[in-house]
Amino acid sequence: MAIPYPDWLPLAQKSDKSPATDTGFRTDQPLVGAPIFQKLTDDLKTSFSLKWIFTFTQHRAFMQWLRSPNYLDNCNQWFSMRLNNGTGDTGIELQELHFTAWPTWNQTGNIFTWSGDVICRKLNNADDEFDDIIVELPPPWASWLDIIVTGYPDDRDPESLPRVP
Repeated sequence: MAIPYPDWLPLAQKSDKSPATDTGFRTDQPLVGAPIFQKLTDDLKTSFSLKWIFTFTQHRAFMQWLRSPNYLDNCNQWFSMRLNNGTGDTGIELQELHFTAWPTWNQTGNIFTWSGDVICRKLNNADDEFDDIIVELPPPWASWLDIIVTGYPDDRDPESLPRVP
């Protein structure tokens, strides 16, 4: 079972690098003609480079969370943490992660900056169950459907339909 990230510590920020997801197919290039693509798997990991910015107290707690056998056991355990992957209503999804190497840190005054690379077994995405709606209904239809199903967020007349600006 994944070890939960302490909820009182600041969440990680993605560094300037983009997430990298494995390729689930093989490409064969024959001598003549178009390439041939063969699906291999749906089990694709995604890699992230993350950065944390901590105060001294937060740094101490994070260091012990990484080291302690009760938690990550020197980064040998999987952990769960909310991470912004740009999907869902808020963009923040709970992911199951593992460090690929021990993260590094540096100190500037009382600010500690940690950097580390993690992998995610399966990228959780709340939008997956709404793929047809998101792809097939361009704005403003998706927002209309949301209002029809759940109502206006400001409790306006539920019988009125939204108007296109």
